[in-house]
Amino acid sequence: MFTAVVRITGAGRLADFRERLRWLLVRDPEAEDYTEHHAASMLEYRFTPKKGIPFPALTEASGNFPELRVEAEWDHDGVRGRAVIENGRLVEEERAATGAAAIEIALAEEGRLALALICERQDGRWIGYAVNAERHTYFRYRDGVLTLVQPDEADEGLEDVAFRLVDEWIWYDEEEAPTERARYAQYGYPVRGANLKSEKLALLRRRAERYSTLDAAGAEVREALVAQWLNRA
Repeated sequence: MFTAVVRITGAGRLADFRERLRWLLVRDPEAEDYTEHHAASMLEYRFTPKKGIPFPALTEASGNFPELRVEAEWDHDGVRGRAVIENGRLVEEERAATGAAAIEIALAEEGRLALALICERQDGRWIGYAVNAERHTYFRYRDGVLTLVQPDEADEGLEDVAFRLVDEWIWYDEEEAPTERARYAQYGYPVRGANLKSEKLALLRRRAERYSTLDAAGAEVREALVAQWLNRA
């Protein structure tokens, strides 16, 4: 089950924001149904999406009305999250999953996926999956030793962790994905082997820093992965 609530607040042009967002959603072929529950000082939209929250439209509308605050809260199969957008930029994001998985996303120029990483602690070791625009790998990490696992050798546990990252963040050039391709074309970005989903790209492409939920132990895994895999062609 996927439910989401988006609220827009601030001392600004709420009525104009509402019309702008409506205009954007009407023209988005992937837009899904929603309901409106507005008050005098706040706009509220409720979604039960199958494809995702319409972050590209929300981000674009936010850029047109920098005085307003866009706050989204969601529950996706028990994983709760929250994001705040101001002036077309992601300024806060939080998530609280039932498991111990953490992620890191880094973009390079022209929206190129420099690294997307997920790792989870299981039975005293870390398992995970990493992908960039050109290649991907599974891995295990224990006692300071990183072991890379080829995709055709990944077990069910590794694949389950990878699917959690891919389902939310990644699309591949082998997919048809007409909406993703159209949005990349609008940004003037080329499509590569692996790509960040456009709703996430809309949130992160203006951030100078990478997005990460890794703690200190997870950062140690990342450093080993960067040295042993990412920086070696």
